[in-house]
Amino acid sequence: MNYRKLNLENWHRRDQYKFFKQYDNPFFNICSTIDVSDLLLSTQSLNLSFSSSLLYASIDTANKMDEFKSRIKDGGVVIYDSIYAGSTILNDDETFNFCYFDYFSKFSDFINNANKQIELNKQGKQLFDGRNNDLGIIHYSVIPWISFSSFSHPRNYATNDSIPKIVFGKYYENNGRTMLPVSIEVHHALMDGFHLGQYLEKLQKKISNPIFLTV
Repeated sequence: MNYRKLNLENWHRRDQYKFFKQYDNPFFNICSTIDVSDLLLSTQSLNLSFSSSLLYASIDTANKMDEFKSRIKDGGVVIYDSIYAGSTILNDDETFNFCYFDYFSKFSDFINNANKQIELNKQGKQLFDGRNNDLGIIHYSVIPWISFSSFSHPRNYATNDSIPKIVFGKYYENNGRTMLPVSIEVHHALMDGFHLGQYLEKLQKKISNPIFLTV
């Protein structure tokens, strides 16, 4: 995976990076809701997977923001040219696997590959496929049974983790609209709440007018 290394001394986030990098737990988590009414109706009318369509919208939005492509690597900060998604997939025996979805800018390419990966993943039933140590990824989880309002992740503090983690919950009706909870956890040395606000705003705009489903 290709990336470029930043010159930290010239980076506009140099002071914030040095400050938060020293924290025992430098991650912060924000839980919010997004309106998925239009995306849900569109995927239903087109007979498309809502979950895979939302995953595409999310990873496509992340690929348009350097903050979500930034990682701490080899004592510095790198920005990947593109990042892909790794998400939990429920098995028939109620265990789960991690399934990896390469990024394609065109939705039809992404969804075709995603369908293949899900089927291969269920056949193999391996927790990992060898890419669990990649940095150029966003870790996703889907918890469609719970409309949560807060979330926390298990952590291994022995690892130098800087990968964003995004969780989608159970959607619900509110004043005639379909709302879905989302948790986003990121490394504070690499971004702030401002950037999460930008991300959610861009994602909401994309799924509120989901023309990408048919382009």
